[in-house]
Amino acid sequence: MGSLEPELQFRVNGEVYRFGSERTLERFRQEPVLWCGLLRDPVSGERFVPSTRSPEAYFVGGPYFFASDSTHDAFLQDPGKYEIKRAL
Repeated sequence: MGSLEPELQFRVNGEVYRFGSERTLERFRQEPVLWCGLLRDPVSGERFVPSTRSPEAYFVGGPYFFASDSTHDAFLQDPGKYEIKRAL
């Protein structure tokens, strides 16, 4: 079970992931695509499983991964428009 402590939480595509220890959090941070599972592309809404080849951008709160280069490019044009906000 993950912690409700903010320092043990991390966001990917706006989704909040909670961890029971600093060690597991750091492991996740190093390679989130290996651990996060199914994501929703913030531009197209398409659900996909990211890989180490998925287009990626960092924005307020953490990394965002994309299903295609075109949605990645659209996000970079106006990231605030597509930001997914979830309470921690």
